[in-house]
Amino acid sequence: MSTSKTHSVSVLLLLPLRLSVGLAFLIGGQSKLAAGNWGAAYESSLHDFVLSNLENAYGFYRPFLESFVIPNAGEFAVLVAWGELAVGFSIFLGLFTRFGAALGIFMVLNYTFAVGLGIWMPSLEAAYIWAMFTLLICSSGRGLGVDQILRSRRRIRLFT
Repeated sequence: MSTSKTHSVSVLLLLPLRLSVGLAFLIGGQSKLAAGNWGAAYESSLHDFVLSNLENAYGFYRPFLESFVIPNAGEFAVLVAWGELAVGFSIFLGLFTRFGAALGIFMVLNYTFAVGLGIWMPSLEAAYIWAMFTLLICSSGRGLGVDQILRSRRRIRLFT
């Protein structure tokens, strides 16, 4: 039998995980934005990264990279930079944490497909995926996060 007090204690135990994952995404997004031009300066790095890993990419994902990502590398650079920043803020502040974690999983999965990694293999990317999956299913934003405030006022229940 789980009580509200027990749930509050258990989500507080996830606070270090939530803060470290959020901070990692904030730093990644900020460094891409600091390169200049709202993240578009990251275009050449993204283009080179995709080209250098194209032969390792998963077979089902390679056509998407060749026909969509490479020709639109500038737009994807901006999306990656701002996406990482949004995921970082969401998870770090505990604001719509479940949505932020789901978006973060989507972003890291796209990266792993592009470089040919698997989520079952030991890697930093796999650790991020499983950490965000834990944050997603455990409503970790309710432990000293904005989700806790939103939930207590019963105004917003979606993604909290």
